[in-house]
Amino acid sequence: MRMYTASGRSRWPYVIGAVVGVLAIAGGIAYASTRGGDTPAASSTPSSSPSAPSAAPSGGTSGSGDNEDDVAPTGCLGGPDRTVAMVLAAQKDAKHTAFGAVEVATAFYRWLWQSPYPSQSDAQQVSAAVMSPSAPSSFADIAGQYATIKNPTGGIVPDGVPFYTSTTNGLWQIAETSTPDRVSVSLAAGYVIDGALSPTEVAVAGYNMVWEQGSWHIASGINVDQTKLANGGTRYTGGC
Repeated sequence: MRMYTASGRSRWPYVIGAVVGVLAIAGGIAYASTRGGDTPAASSTPSSSPSAPSAAPSGGTSGSGDNEDDVAPTGCLGGPDRTVAMVLAAQKDAKHTAFGAVEVATAFYRWLWQSPYPSQSDAQQVSAAVMSPSAPSSFADIAGQYATIKNPTGGIVPDGVPFYTSTTNGLWQIAETSTPDRVSVSLAAGYVIDGALSPTEVAVAGYNMVWEQGSWHIASGINVDQTKLANGGTRYTGGC
C-alpha cells in the first residue's frame, strides 16, 4: 500500500528534486547533481542486456508491487549492518518477486554508499556475488571505482567526513515495465552524516535487477526520475 498525504504525495520528509541527488549509474559509482525538477543524466549509456521474458510485470501497473505474494520491502533485509555478510544474506533470503529485487538492490546500496569505504577485498567479494555476468565491466568493478573516486557524493558530504545511508524514511519504486525476471528499482535513502540523520540530504539510486542462478543480481544502473519517485514512491515498512 502506498503512503500518501492528503495531497496525494508520498510521506517523504525530503523534497528529493530540490536537493542534490546522488545516482549510481551504469558507468560506475558517480554523482549527478540536480536541482528543482531536473532529472539527473547518466554519464554513459547502459550496455544492452539479455532480453526479458514477455510476462506480466512483477511490480504491477502501480509500481508498488501490490500484486506480489511476498512481504513488502523492509529496507533492512539481511540485517542492520553495512557489511558483505548483510548483502549476501539479503541476496540469499530475497524471494523471486519484485519485492525481493527491491530488497537486494537496497541492501547493495546501503553497503555501497558509505565512507570510509569497504575494503578492497569486501568490494571484490560483493562484485563477484551480486553483479550479473551481463553487467558492464566498469560498473561491476566496485573495488576499482573505490580506488579512483575520492568522494562519490560530489561535495554533499565534505571530504573525510564519515557517512552512510538510512532507509528508515526511505522510498522505493518499481518500473511498470518490469517483468518477473527483470525488475527496475528506484530508491531513495537519507544521508547519515557523521552519525546524524540529515534532514535535507538524500541519496538516490536505481538498478536493473535480474533473476539468474537462483537469486537477484544487478545488471546495470538506471537513471532515476526523482519527481516520480518522490510523488509515487512507497515507504519501506521498517528501515535501518
